[in-house]
Parts: sequence; C-alpha cells; structure tokens
Amino acid sequence: MMVNDSMNPLVIIGGYLTSPGDFTDLAQVLAAPPYGYQVFVAPISRLRWAITRDWDFRKVLAIVRDTVAQALSASRAKQVDILAHSVGGTIVRMYLGEERYQGEVYGGWRYVRRLIMLGTPHHSLERWTRQSIGFVNETYPGAFHPEVRYTSVVGHAIRGNPHGTFIERMSSQSYVTVSGPDYGQAWGDGITTLECAALSGAEYLSVRGVTHSPFHGHPWYGDKAGLEQWGRVLHDHSGS
Repeated sequence: MMVNDSMNPLVIIGGYLTSPGDFTDLAQVLAAPPYGYQVFVAPISRLRWAITRDWDFRKVLAIVRDTVAQALSASRAKQVDILAHSVGGTIVRMYLGEERYQGEVYGGWRYVRRLIMLGTPHHSLERWTRQSIGFVNETYPGAFHPEVRYTSVVGHAIRGNPHGTFIERMSSQSYVTVSGPDYGQAWGDGITTLECAALSGAEYLSVRGVTHSPFHGHPWYGDKAGLEQWGRVLHDHSGS
C-alpha cells in the first residue's frame, strides 16, 4: 500500500496469473506526482488465480470487496477509483452489480467512482472465463452503472500472424480465442484485440506499442513507459 493522505484512493486489481508484486513499480509511480493517488493493490496471488475456475470467482471477488473497504477506511473517502488489468476488469464489473452471483451480492457501484480497464476482453470464447463473462454481459451490459465512469484502454502493439514469430503466433491464437476465427491477423495487445476491448458506453483509448504483459514485450500496461502512453486517462481526478 502506498499512502498519500491528501489524495484520492486508487485500487489496482490484477489480471489472470498476475501477482501483487507485478504492480509494485506502477503503484509507486501512481502514488507520486503528477498522479498523487493513495494506492492499494488487491492481494490476489498468482496461485489464487491459478486455482480459480469459471464459474466461481467468489474468492477473488471477496478480495476485491475487502481491498475497496480497506481503501475507503484508510483514506476516509466515500469512493475509490479502480484500475483493473485484463480479466480483473470483468471481475470488477461483476463486483459493481446488484444481482446475486453464486449466492453473493456485492453492490460495489456505490463505492466506485471510476473503473479504468487495461486490456480487458469484454467477450471471450475462452473456456475458463466464458460463462462468467457471459453472465456479466447479459446482466450488466456495457457501461451499465451510470454513477460509474468506465474507461477501456487497449494496446495497439502486436498483429497476430499464425506463421510469424513466436509472439505473433501466440497472439494470433489468443485473438481467435477471444474474438473468433476471423481475428487471427487482428491487432491488439497480445491477448485482447482492439475490438474485444471496446465496451459499449465506455470511454475507449487505443495506445500504440503497449502490450498486455511483460511476456509479450515492453512496454506493457504496468511499466512506467506504458503508463506514459495511457496515463492521461487518470489525470482528471474530478471525474466527468
């Protein structure tokens, strides 16, 4: 946790197979000027992601809920901003909602002012998230909660090529998985296509050269150099 008592709280939610340590450098930069957030990184471990399966994200959702509560208590703020990486954005969209999920109701929209999603796939044919993403899109379509400002960011970094380099081949496979067979040569961040990252009603920002993860190359969303590409969406602390 990085604390600046006079500034707004920001909660970072990692994506699949990330760990809190992957966001340490990003948290330090966001806690300093010109951003000046109080930063709280949700303690979702790589192991927790690895053993989490569709259709039950309750343990991850509980960590999100508890981290938001910690941020509100420590900052004495009424609402937080959330920065969510990859499928973390889907998890937060679920957390915002009022409908019952596996017996739990979260209603997090009351506590969230902004949701900024980095490389979040808003639809997917991927087996391990397909059911939950379908639930979110059916139950909370688009930028569902008018009280929350939604922003979707995606890197325009890698064109899929089934006959190209290793990264281009892996990206092509991922693009087909999330967006369908016509997207094997699409552009995206290495995991998420430009098309798949768009959420109806949300602000949308495509940034050149920023990848999904260090595996796909640098800069990625969590690098200082990556933040320099997309960080302008954070400069407005007052909201819209």
